[in-house]
Amino acid sequence: MATELAQTKKRINIELPGIIIHKLDKLARKVDSSRSELIRRLISESLAEKERGEIELAMKEGYVANYDFIKESGKEWDFTSGDGI
Repeated sequence: MATELAQTKKRINIELPGIIIHKLDKLARKVDSSRSELIRRLISESLAEKERGEIELAMKEGYVANYDFIKESGKEWDFTSGDGI
């Protein structure tokens, strides 16, 4: 299903201020891309960044929520401290 969605393109219409269109066109020429491809790439990168941020936040929250358990379970390995390892 995800592959199917990645392959499917749908046309949308959005209104953008002229200055943004100007900047998009300028950047598209600079990177040898069409305006549409550049917009797709920028949106994809932004979405991926947001998803990474959400994952990082969930990992941090999980670590904080389990800190006491992690700390206590780490004490089980303290016996190696005096072994010269």
